[in-house]
Amino acid sequence: MSIQELKQQLVTLPRKEQDEVIAFLFHLRNGEEADYTSGVTRRSQDSDPSHWLSPDDFEHQLDRKLPR
Repeated sequence: MSIQELKQQLVTLPRKEQDEVIAFLFHLRNGEEADYTSGVTRRSQDSDPSHWLSPDDFEHQLDRKLPR
């Protein structure tokens, strides 16, 4: 199967299944990197609310990082 055929099939998937593919590819790309894995573990175990972002703060920071 070519990349173009794969893309055409992905477009036809329901949103939930597209999200699963995205998560799979993200994990495939980053899951074996020690820095990424340890960083996610450290952040997920952080119980200090002062280190957490509200959904609005997260959106704001994400918007600043996305290319325009």
